[in-house]
Amino acid sequence: MSRLTVFKDKSRLSPRYVPKTLPHREDQIGFLFNMFNDVLKDPSRVYLRPVQVVGGVGTGKTCTTIRFADNFQRKARERKINIRHVYANLKLQGSSRTILYRYILDNAAPEIRTGSLSGDEMLYQLVKYLKNRNMYLIISLDEIEYFMRHTKEHLLYEFTRINELTPERPCGVVGLIVISRGTDYYSLLDKSELSTLGRSYVNFEPYTAKQIGDILLARSEEAFKRGVLPYEVIEFVSDVTAPPPLNGDMRYALDMLLYAGNLADNLGSDTIKLDYIRRVHGELYHEITSEDILDLPYNEKIVLLAVARALRIKRSAYVSFEDIRSACDLASEELEVKFDKLDYALQDLDDRGLVDVRSLVQIGISDIPIEELIRYLDNLMDRVRSGLNED
Repeated sequence: MSRLTVFKDKSRLSPRYVPKTLPHREDQIGFLFNMFNDVLKDPSRVYLRPVQVVGGVGTGKTCTTIRFADNFQRKARERKINIRHVYANLKLQGSSRTILYRYILDNAAPEIRTGSLSGDEMLYQLVKYLKNRNMYLIISLDEIEYFMRHTKEHLLYEFTRINELTPERPCGVVGLIVISRGTDYYSLLDKSELSTLGRSYVNFEPYTAKQIGDILLARSEEAFKRGVLPYEVIEFVSDVTAPPPLNGDMRYALDMLLYAGNLADNLGSDTIKLDYIRRVHGELYHEITSEDILDLPYNEKIVLLAVARALRIKRSAYVSFEDIRSACDLASEELEVKFDKLDYALQDLDDRGLVDVRSLVQIGISDIPIEELIRYLDNLMDRVRSGLNED
């Protein structure tokens, strides 16, 4: 006998799912089409064009960029133009410049063997590959702030000057879309990078309560069985998500529906009740979403779990490096995995904004009251375990 569930397709609430239609982001998609419209006319004459996509957390930047690229590729195919799009999340593929270039080549030019190539050689081989196949490329780089903090490498300068590899003609890379949460990372760029990056950008304002409601209604029809989600629940989630401190974060709104649905399943309920949403809202902390956990390397999920456990045991806002090391040893033994490079993992979690490393004896998650912290950590540890099980 199958277990009762409120879900039709839980993956429709995942931060990695890109719907076919994106309510309230039509203008942004139109802006991107206008920026690259001449590529559809004669791509052989188009030099690389950098465009910035800027907006806060959960404003639809990534979904919009990917949906635009898919639609753009379809229109290009209709005109017999060979265009590829490579999307790179720098938290996943950007631990270094060389790793990122290899990822781009593996997706755009899989025939090229990259094992012994330097970063400069990979860019040259990419341009050569595009020319030989009469092919064109748009590259999207997401989470640029993380890359700049984590590597300190001048990636944008190299990309925006890629046309210099073929000064007599366009290089075949027609677009560079740089996705960021703001422009604070400009302070990490030198003047030449800022100049070549340009100031052309499309802005993503936070969603309003009504817009959040429209999006949740569309997404819930894909995710839940009919009659499971009352509209009053959607209204409540929308009203909670729109104002500060959440500022219209759709990731958080989708997380609330996902965890409320899981709670309904656990309780054997065939509907998602308003009380479930209130309970989930009280246990979720908006600074860390499901996407943040999914994006973590496996070993860093273990470290985040260890930090949570150490904080819970100490009942303190901060713990020491040694406290975390002890918790890591226990977690590694429990999960039957070997673990090293704790210092690197903690620094990366700090770069991602998930852990606050102030010193070797002051490492925490956030400055929140201890009662809220303990309740949050209970929930966080369950979420991290789920993330570990998905690898």
